[in-house]
Amino acid sequence: MALLFSAPVFAAEGRESQPSKAEMDSINRQVAAIQNPQDRAAVQNQSLVWKMTTFLCQSAARAPLTRLGADDRFFLQDDQSGSQVLVSSSLLQGRGQFRQAADGISWTPFQWSCHLDPATGSVKSFEATPLAGAGAAGVSASSAARHTPVACQAAHLNVTLDDRNGAFDGMSQSGTVLTVRNTGAEACTLPPVPLVQFEDKSGAKLSVFRRSPVRARQPGPHGAKATQHVEPALIEPGAVREATLHWVSGEVFDDSHNCVQPAWLVLKVGQGEQRAAFKGHLCAPAGAHQVFDQSALQAHTDAQ
Repeated sequence: MALLFSAPVFAAEGRESQPSKAEMDSINRQVAAIQNPQDRAAVQNQSLVWKMTTFLCQSAARAPLTRLGADDRFFLQDDQSGSQVLVSSSLLQGRGQFRQAADGISWTPFQWSCHLDPATGSVKSFEATPLAGAGAAGVSASSAARHTPVACQAAHLNVTLDDRNGAFDGMSQSGTVLTVRNTGAEACTLPPVPLVQFEDKSGAKLSVFRRSPVRARQPGPHGAKATQHVEPALIEPGAVREATLHWVSGEVFDDSHNCVQPAWLVLKVGQGEQRAAFKGHLCAPAGAHQVFDQSALQAHTDAQ
């Protein structure tokens, strides 16, 4: 998995906490095993708390996070300072985020504690708890106040579609605006491009897929591929976020007549979903799936 770099944070009073000799020996062995000189140098320049988190705790985090519903992608830090804290040679704490296995898109923030055995440098236990309004233990109050809000729940969202009076129609193209309102009492986050599906009148899922752009990827330490961090869409209580959807609506593919007319648009939210009645049809070449383009969620505008 990709490795993110961060500034060091320590929790000891009067002096910085330090790893034990066994812990440093383990870290140094793993760093020395990195074959690419540039990657090895980049890792060597990172903070002690980052090295301890990455080389001592990261492997132990996988099983507990899987039990919480994570897939194979997670980070033991977030985009705020103070997300990794070296409390002592036997304890690291912090915040992180994992991608949900249920849809492969949604991210869940969590707080974690990594308990170490200083005598051996091994992990005794790793604990993780999804964040739901409280900062991670051991993190300063100012950092806790900036915690990532909890992921949105389907029950607290209202989803509607707006064709803007046909503003998207023309030249065998059509589209709509997907409007998402937070009806809950707390701010929450959605993936910037949430998962959208289509169903027929009976509720059967249609083979209509979002056309995904190819994102640039750059090599990270250990030769890992690091994807650019994508900020979740924050929705305050009562606020609205919108995304535009575009598709081919005319039979322009050699008269293939390969079109579908969904009855419902379904917004997948974690393990839940919200539906909105859909009017329109999507076309594709013969033998191909229908596709659509979807923008990232953004603040409400009068025109798109």
